[in-house]
Amino acid sequence: MADFSSWNVKRWLEHLESVHPAEIDMGLDRVRTVAERLGCLHPAGLVILVAGTNGKGTTSALMSALLSRQGFSVGCYNSPHILRYNERVSVNGNDISDADLCQSFALVEQARQGIALTYFEFGTLAALAWFKQQNLDACVLEIGLGGRLDAVNVVDADLSVVTSIGLDHEAWLGNDLDVIAYEKCSIVRPDRYLVCGQPMPPERARTTVEAAEGLWLGRGEAFDITECVQGGEAVLNLRFLPCPDEDTSMSWVLPRGFIPAANIATAVQALAAVGHLMPEVEVVKTLKRLRVPGRLQGWQCLCPDGRQLRLTLDVAHNEQAAAYLATREQEVDGILLAMLADKPVEAVVQALPDTTQWTLAGLDCPRGLDVAGLALRFHTVVMQGSDAEVTACTRVRDALEHWQQTATADEHWLVVGSFYTVEQALTYIHAQQKSGEYVWKSI
Repeated sequence: MADFSSWNVKRWLEHLESVHPAEIDMGLDRVRTVAERLGCLHPAGLVILVAGTNGKGTTSALMSALLSRQGFSVGCYNSPHILRYNERVSVNGNDISDADLCQSFALVEQARQGIALTYFEFGTLAALAWFKQQNLDACVLEIGLGGRLDAVNVVDADLSVVTSIGLDHEAWLGNDLDVIAYEKCSIVRPDRYLVCGQPMPPERARTTVEAAEGLWLGRGEAFDITECVQGGEAVLNLRFLPCPDEDTSMSWVLPRGFIPAANIATAVQALAAVGHLMPEVEVVKTLKRLRVPGRLQGWQCLCPDGRQLRLTLDVAHNEQAAAYLATREQEVDGILLAMLADKPVEAVVQALPDTTQWTLAGLDCPRGLDVAGLALRFHTVVMQGSDAEVTACTRVRDALEHWQQTATADEHWLVVGSFYTVEQALTYIHAQQKSGEYVWKSI
């Protein structure tokens, strides 16, 4: 047996990239075999699966926070990470340590016995094995891609959640919303609830759940949330079923915080479905303090010459997510955009908030779109010669340097397009925090 005691996280991640020839290999047989050997098919007392085109991360974070507030030990598995791989695996908001992560990778390596696992499959099994060792009360597990054939779906889930159903990962899931609904809603289990946060989902969403003998709780039927103005302040009116079997709804008034309204409603209904509903006042407290990295993440920059500038970072990379941003960030002075080559650049550009200042940047990463390719696709929807002022930069850091040098006081820019975009922006911000040349404050 090989000695992995000297391997650090970087060495393990290099190994994960080498043990399977493909980045993605849909199917559960290989993963299930290794998971059975590890004994991690039910890694906690309560296991919640979360799928969806958008909103998985925020919904998972809110459910985890609400369960933790009840005194439970709660594991959370998300992907991708932004700055460190450890972000993918956490308990009660604390990321897994390097030592525990390496130990869990070693367990999977020993258990796979030559079975080829993709990077994501290997990491998923490591997370499940570690959660199992922690004797957790609950774990919230985010599906990586689709649902039915995703490695995370190997677990024995007590509750399934589908946050939204839209177009993304089309190379793997296609562009048929009925098929996508089937793939995502196939994470349901017989006689257990599936909570769907997509308003007016494709009919196949519900029929997939019913065919699997699952229990359907759909937005617009069992629960819903609307925004209104009350006392001059925007609030959310939530209607949901506190006891789904009784079919008697309850109404709450909640603050409009940093979590999208649809994800709030979905998370509250999901926890109510498994008997873990909290009092309204506790949900309000949680909403007011919860922030999810890379989602409406605000930063203020104080320049040496006294100018104060503001950035909002968001990982939105498809039309649905960009359209939501347009409802939350209606007034921005400019947008810094960097995207992956396989994402719908044209649809995202059209859905983002209106602005007359754009900075396009390239992404030097797997599947990254260089600035020339981004500009070519950008100008199919924003015509050259229009009122828009467009600047092109090779890298995100170059774009941010240009913005700092040329922006007028109090300008507010949106940095958007992918997890890699936010990662590179945060790396730049943290480097400047360390150097002290510019003062950055999280807001």
